[in-house]
Amino acid sequence: MATPKNILLISGFRIFPTNTGGHIRTASITRALARMGYRVLIYSLAARNGDYNVKGSLRSPFRVEHIEPNLTEETHLGLGYGLMQTIGRRLKYPRVWQYQLLQRAIVPARLKQHLHEADIVLSDMPWCPRVRGPWMHKPWFLLSHNLEYRLLEQGDGHFKKSAPWMRAVETAAPQEFTDILACAEEDQNFFRACDTSGARKVPILRGGVDPHSYVAAPGSRERIRTELGIGENDHLLVFAGSTHGPNLEALAALQEFCRAEAAFLQRERVYFLMLGSMCPNAMREGALIATGRVPEVVSYFAAADAGLNPITSGSGANVKIFEYLAARLPIISTHFGVRGTTLEPDRDFLPYTHATLKTAIERFIREKTHLQWRDQAEEVWKRHRSSCDIKELVRDAIAQLPAFG
Repeated sequence: MATPKNILLISGFRIFPTNTGGHIRTASITRALARMGYRVLIYSLAARNGDYNVKGSLRSPFRVEHIEPNLTEETHLGLGYGLMQTIGRRLKYPRVWQYQLLQRAIVPARLKQHLHEADIVLSDMPWCPRVRGPWMHKPWFLLSHNLEYRLLEQGDGHFKKSAPWMRAVETAAPQEFTDILACAEEDQNFFRACDTSGARKVPILRGGVDPHSYVAAPGSRERIRTELGIGENDHLLVFAGSTHGPNLEALAALQEFCRAEAAFLQRERVYFLMLGSMCPNAMREGALIATGRVPEVVSYFAAADAGLNPITSGSGANVKIFEYLAARLPIISTHFGVRGTTLEPDRDFLPYTHATLKTAIERFIREKTHLQWRDQAEEVWKRHRSSCDIKELVRDAIAQLPAFG
């Protein structure tokens, strides 16, 4: 790349620091692009609740953070977008308002300035349509995280009612965007079927991660297990997740399992670590331990003996699977939980259903020692690294799109 190109990614919310699987996907992709030599600017239309309370934020309508070389995030701190986001969340209303504002080019002046300066534009999910203006001729790509209309269909209230509208938006996306970066075969097939011209490539850009970010500091395992009161003869299964609906459904099923199988779990010294904001606060109830929101996850992955993915609903691919792989954790998962990957049951992960979780745990305890499972996880990572390392995935995906050349 003779002259570095300027890439502008438009997001509906602040990305860094990452709190959810969606944050991790966007952050990993933009980091990979920056490390490949592109100059990447994330423009986030709305901040997080605490950002609006920072002293002086009312005097400054934006905040710029330099994440790493070639990667910057600018967050719009205008109260208009912030209030709309807060009201929407409290009323449990999807971001239709955001789509309508962007489509009508009702956006901050600085975003328009960045659009003028960009060589390539990425819309982070279909909630961010193209902004009408003199920059419309530029290469503009949709970064798909999943099929949003499927997630809305699985919700209730305003979310479910908005599903047909979102399906129409996603159906029109191949005609609206230069091309689309899909996260899995499901959305790739959908967008290709909706491409009336047949000209879009719709390359798959899976939800990989930067493997170097999942190397824990020496002593992390011992420190975290001591803090949690977990001994080396105990079995700690980690489930990482945010307040995303499918995570909460899976959490409820695990809580019921812990109550029903309390004697078994106590006898076999098995514990479930609920890592992240799916539980609002740190707590402990029998075999179930919750951390609440944590500043980083790598040390907790190091403390765990296996990564658990109990997800049975949703769309797209689960980033947590790629995190487990990069952290060299053996994986216990539902078949649905590994969608969008090339993992094979029994060879690469222990499969289970909600009805067979106890059996899967017994297999994990009895078939191998912790060290043997770790050795197997290392082999699984080596076999699947090419489909999990985000830099390689990004490189392969954009190689199919001439605008990035």
